[in-house]
Amino acid sequence: MMNPNCDGGKCISSTGEVRVLPTGGSSNAILCRHCFMREIRFREQRNRELAGANKFDLPTWASLKKYDAS
Repeated sequence: MMNPNCDGGKCISSTGEVRVLPTGGSSNAILCRHCFMREIRFREQRNRELAGANKFDLPTWASLKKYDAS
């Protein structure tokens, strides 16, 4: 079952902490740790193909704010 607080689609747990990942402009993704790691791997792969300012940021899990759904 997917974590109901996670925007990702590859959750491996129905519970757990989620954090706020900025996606550009004023938008964010709310991701569990597993989905965050999948996103960072995607960004690392894409960064190999992109130049300079077009590259994705690669924040750490610890640097992201915890999401409070209440």
